[in-house]
Amino acid sequence: MPPPRAELRDAAQKHEAELAERTLEEFLAADAIVIGAPMYNFAIPSQLKTWIDRIAVAGKSFKYTESGPVGLAGGKTVVIASSAGGIHAGQPSGQAHEDYLVRMLNFVGIDDIEIVRAESLAYSEEPRAEAMKGAAQRICELFATA
Repeated sequence: MPPPRAELRDAAQKHEAELAERTLEEFLAADAIVIGAPMYNFAIPSQLKTWIDRIAVAGKSFKYTESGPVGLAGGKTVVIASSAGGIHAGQPSGQAHEDYLVRMLNFVGIDDIEIVRAESLAYSEEPRAEAMKGAAQRICELFATA
């Protein structure tokens, strides 16, 4: 069911509409975005899904054409800070996590995407320490100045 027309919205609906509009405006104005993406039950957190729903708006961040959808939000750099208790990158269990985020970002026209990954965080101390060390190294690689 579509949301009620603006003049028919109650206070809570007005607040949500304003928040959605501000979120979309911030997203469209940004040159660089960092997304914190912990894996919850083989997927992204509901708060992150809500953010995606607020930035994926037909006519604003993408449009439909006769040849299919076209992203309108390109020209941005996105860094996904991904974490998981197990090892899921490149596995079927990771499809609703990193793969989904990349697919959605591509859909709105963003293809400059880097992933900083820390996996196996729920294993023992040694794999967790190695994962955090690898993530820190990746951050240094991404943000090293020449």
